[in-house]
Amino acid sequence: MKREIITIEENGNVHVPTTCIWMSACEIAALFGVFSGKVNSHIKSIFKEGLLREDKVMQTLSFKGGAVDLYDLEMITMLSFRFSSPQAKSFRKWIIRKLTEKKRTSPPLLVCYNKDGWYS
Repeated sequence: MKREIITIEENGNVHVPTTCIWMSACEIAALFGVFSGKVNSHIKSIFKEGLLREDKVMQTLSFKGGAVDLYDLEMITMLSFRFSSPQAKSFRKWIIRKLTEKKRTSPPLLVCYNKDGWYS
């Protein structure tokens, strides 16, 4: 399984790869600068509250000698709002910036309707 992880630089710059993102609880803990026990606790509560479904945001990676649960970008995003660390704050800012940035596209098409029908 090819997977990538999100990184946050010391200056707060967030790097999110364009390929599939799957991260373990330990990797998420390192990303947000928190303890992995807290990450696991919040993951359990997110599932218990029904905010996300395990079968949609989690997969288990088996390897010789064990297995590890991996979580997708949706879970990582949800977790970022549960922590108050500087790294989690940087990630939340990145998310909000991406959601609110204006996409540079062609100018809007103005379509009007009058008694004669539609026109532009």
